[in-house]
Amino acid sequence: MPSASQEQLPQREIVPGYTSRLEDWGGVTVAFEHAHAGQDVSGLLDDLPDGRCQAPHWGFLFSGRIRVDYGTHTETISAGQAYYVAPGHKLTIEEDSEAVEFTPTDALQQTFAALQAKADRLA
Repeated sequence: MPSASQEQLPQREIVPGYTSRLEDWGGVTVAFEHAHAGQDVSGLLDDLPDGRCQAPHWGFLFSGRIRVDYGTHTETISAGQAYYVAPGHKLTIEEDSEAVEFTPTDALQQTFAALQAKADRLA
């Protein structure tokens, strides 16, 4: 069974300005996420259905606060909470946040590919 601390996972730049420490563990990507208040990559989601991330995420928010926008309603995740974020979301980082997150690798790779394609067009 794999195990790793945050420092042991490889750091990867997803798009300019957004990096994560993550690795695929048998079809599920484990990621240590660090996001700054106001960080926003939603403009890069345009190529995804309804301009929203289509990957589900499970995790634990160690610090900060994140607002999840599903279009029909919003939810808030606060420090100390475990969470599930369903497909079809956009995130707003309301406070500097740190989390560990688990996402099906195939769905995450589709999201990353769309983010990168949009970032390439904007470059």
